[in-house]
Amino acid sequence: MTAAGFTDDSFSVVDLRRSRGAFSLASSAVTELPRGILNAAFDEPNIQNRDELLDILLGTVEAAGLGNKKRWSVALPEGSARTLIVALESKPSSRKELSEVLSWKIERVIAAPASEVRVSRQRLSRDAGQERYLVTVVREAVISEYEEIFETIGWQAGLIAPRHLGEAQWLAWADSTGESMMISANRSGFSGVITKGGEPVMVRVSACEPEARIDELHRFALYYRDRVEESRGAAVEMNCLLTLGDIDQMEAQSAVADALGTRPRLLSAMEFGFDLAGQPIRFEQLAAAAGLAAMAWQ
Repeated sequence: MTAAGFTDDSFSVVDLRRSRGAFSLASSAVTELPRGILNAAFDEPNIQNRDELLDILLGTVEAAGLGNKKRWSVALPEGSARTLIVALESKPSSRKELSEVLSWKIERVIAAPASEVRVSRQRLSRDAGQERYLVTVVREAVISEYEEIFETIGWQAGLIAPRHLGEAQWLAWADSTGESMMISANRSGFSGVITKGGEPVMVRVSACEPEARIDELHRFALYYRDRVEESRGAAVEMNCLLTLGDIDQMEAQSAVADALGTRPRLLSAMEFGFDLAGQPIRFEQLAAAAGLAAMAWQ
């Protein structure tokens, strides 16, 4: 399964394989993204230098030997799209009513009319008697930029998702019976996703300076603990923690443990079958792309 992904400063492509319960890279490549090519923003144009980005995409694909591949999944750079978990007190009577209710809730949070955004939704398990949906929102003007450049190189991008959702897919493959957390550091702060039973239960994007990430992570965990105790009347069972990017694993683990009263097990690339020792590519550079590719086996 082939997929591509953008991080703050790189573009990667992967051809993912699965055998004997583990994943492996049949092929991969990563290219640095110079500043000034992309502006990963929700409300502004993203592609600043189309020709240079086009050269990088083509060069990376050729370096991986994947130039003949046409079907791709793509993880957008952090900030280009937004993710919401929307809870409904009652089940809509029709698809039309569901779309209307979701559009109303999205407009309240995003402050953008439905005509200007593209929405994808996935129904989640009920929680506390409420219908829940995982919703991703991207402005039409922004997604069209990416689709145009993908079409130029002959890609059929069937799945285009936010970077943090691709990265969070790895929590579904962890050997865990309780909740799991993914923290992905980026230039603006970090993105956090908490899953339970393989489904997202909370998504949080925190804007902060690098030196404040651990404190913000502690607040995020406290907020989740309070939400769970209020709604379920039960303690959080945070069993696993996956950290990506420029954040200290041990400090992150301690911050979560201090907030929740339970110390989660740290996840690593090796747990999913990736032995990248001595390789020029790091797991955080391919985690989003490979995560989207891994969805084919879920």
